Amino acid sequence: MKKPVLYTVVVGLLLLGDSPGAAQQSRGGAAQALPEIRAVLDQYCVTCHNSRLRTADLALDAVDLARVDRHAETLEKVAAKLRAREMPPAARPRPDEDVYAAVTRDLEAALDAATQPQPGRIPVHRLNRTEYAAAIRDLLGIEIDARALLPGDEAAQVGFENVASVLSVSRGLLEDYLSAARRVSRLAVGDPSLNPGVETFRYSKTLVQEDSRMSDDLPFGSQGGVAVPYYFPVDADYTVKVLLRRQIYEYIMGLGEPQRLDIRLDGLLLGRFDVGGEATGMTMPESFAGNTQGDPEFEEYMHTADAHLEVRVPVSAGRHVVGVSFVRRSREAEGVLQPPITGFGRVANELYHGYPAVEVVQISGPFGAARPGDSP
Repeated sequence: MKKPVLYTVVVGLLLLGDSPGAAQQSRGGAAQALPEIRAVLDQYCVTCHNSRLRTADLALDAVDLARVDRHAETLEKVAAKLRAREMPPAARPRPDEDVYAAVTRDLEAALDAATQPQPGRIPVHRLNRTEYAAAIRDLLGIEIDARALLPGDEAAQVGFENVASVLSVSRGLLEDYLSAARRVSRLAVGDPSLNPGVETFRYSKTLVQEDSRMSDDLPFGSQGGVAVPYYFPVDADYTVKVLLRRQIYEYIMGLGEPQRLDIRLDGLLLGRFDVGGEATGMTMPESFAGNTQGDPEFEEYMHTADAHLEVRVPVSAGRHVVGVSFVRRSREAEGVLQPPITGFGRVANELYHGYPAVEVVQISGPFGAARPGDSP
């Protein structure tokens, strides 16, 4: 597919038109005739078929014509009697033939409408960013992070983000969608002239990565870490760099014991690194990192122990999964079992003898791209 054509297709996903408000549900002519039906029933039928007399076990005064669907069985019987001109009885006052015909027609139309409700028209509106990402995936086979490319959508009063009344278009928003379209089109065609860039995936400090396998994309026997689905635009070299979790004073957490960290691509081991257990010099009292300092050697290690967690490998174009995890160790803490740290302590304590965790994965590239590769 030629790039200008692809770019046009991607831009075409943005907007077909704009509507100032959401559609109002259409009730149709049958719904508008409900007051006339009620007036006829009250005049000719409710005298006998009411909640007090319940002639033929029928109480038409209790029937809510605004909710025909709730009284469909009763109103079907009424329509049948009116159609056959069986009610009211011959000895009672009866409506004119024109009234018979009109009420029967409108009542049957209301019953039909209740079985096949018409929600009304859908105004033309732009795709929100979730819909945009799904359309790109279905059309081009590319998984994109729409949150990184597009601003958030406003929510309607009921909390929905796909309501036409809130999916307006401003000049600034249109520029954002055009910028996203340019990025997506370059990914789709695998443009070898792409300049190297850095994609950063940052994970919450509150994400628990202790003593458990974090994803089906990570190997058995792993502990903690993350799995990062990523679309590589061209055949080229890419760099994967890992930063470990730090507490609020930038001390790396969980460095008291030696650990092994694996970096994988689609399950294939790219590199295994030793980290932790190598601090020298006097330490500060545990849980006091940032309040008091240890020896300079110890301080430097606590801030830079993860500087070597980086690999550069050739990767083929397309979607791959970058996996980062620790090798599971069978060990238990000695002493009195302590409850999990919560609140401020969770981000202030360096947990020197605890579990390390992955906080940032950076994917850089492409480097040395010579051809687009076999992208979708």
